[in-house]
Amino acid sequence: MKINKPKIRIYEEKKFEELDLLYNIENLEINSNSNHKLELSDLTIDSCIIKNVNFQNITLNNVDLLDVRFENCDLSNTNFDNRFITRVEFINCKLSGISLINANMKDVLIDNSNLTLSNFTNSSLTNVIINNTSLNESYFYECNIKNIEFNYNKFNCTEIQRTRLNEVDFTNSDISGIRMDSYSMKGIKINSLQCRELIGILGIEVID
Repeated sequence: MKINKPKIRIYEEKKFEELDLLYNIENLEINSNSNHKLELSDLTIDSCIIKNVNFQNITLNNVDLLDVRFENCDLSNTNFDNRFITRVEFINCKLSGISLINANMKDVLIDNSNLTLSNFTNSSLTNVIINNTSLNESYFYECNIKNIEFNYNKFNCTEIQRTRLNEVDFTNSDISGIRMDSYSMKGIKINSLQCRELIGILGIEVID
């Protein structure tokens, strides 16, 4: 599946401490951690590359992402509830515990990252690719999914409920312990070894 990549034009490099936080963050490369606590509120990060940044000292409050690439960043437990995330890449990022409740994600790539314990409740995911990523113990509930691709991910103890996944391919991913209702399960693609895992969910016992 092809997705639209971020449209990024960099004009200068800056540190978070140098930003005017009253305005949108645009056309920057940011490649350093903040040494003190910052809060970014009610703005858009637009056309930026952000590298090697740990967001544990940076609170994102009502922040939308447009045309952004994150590389080797730690966004664990960041809240993107009700936000727009459009043409964004997360490469080698820590995203554990991230909250995406009611988020709108379009043309998003997540590669070689950690999405453990993430919450996608009521989120909309359009043209999303997730590769080589742990989604263990994550939660998908009543998500609106259109064009999603999973490659070599881990879904151990992930819970998926009331989410239409017709034609979504799980064959090269680890789904051990996944919990999925029959509505979500309908039409998914799995391999013969994964059949036993899902049959158990339905309460069927296989006797060889």
